Amino acid sequence: MIWHVAVELNDVATQGRKYPWQRPEPCLRCRRFRVWGHGFVERYFDGFDRSVPLKCYRCPGCGCVVTLRPKGYFRRVRSAVAAIRRELDHRLEKGQWQSPCPGASRMRHWLRNLRRQALAWLGWEGEHGLIAAFDRLLEAGVVPVGRAIHTENRIGRYPPQ
Repeated sequence: MIWHVAVELNDVATQGRKYPWQRPEPCLRCRRFRVWGHGFVERYFDGFDRSVPLKCYRCPGCGCVVTLRPKGYFRRVRSAVAAIRRELDHRLEKGQWQSPCPGASRMRHWLRNLRRQALAWLGWEGEHGLIAAFDRLLEAGVVPVGRAIHTENRIGRYPPQ
């Protein structure tokens, strides 16, 4: 399970494993047990030349493993949500990519997946209104540039309240 927390990614990258992560008090799935530390996972993000350690916790009752991830990033995507939206908006408006930084191949995947998600979830086709579709999908809790079209593509299936 991914739990999005408000952290400054630069601080996490600088402090590494010494960063003081916020521990979820009860398990986010069963809400009965206090979670235990379960080590770290290394993840890559745009703008960082090496991986960033993200803290994991495990529930002793239900066995759920919770990985903490910075807010503003989708799971399995290394670019920030705002950067993805900005690139897609520029591409749809001007007909070319704004910057070569994340790589044109990755950005083409975003655009293709956005079209697929908009058609599957909203019934939208074509280029018209894809940025509006991006925003509507985001509000609905769907990763607009994710590959999966089923409910596994939802953001925070067990959101903390």
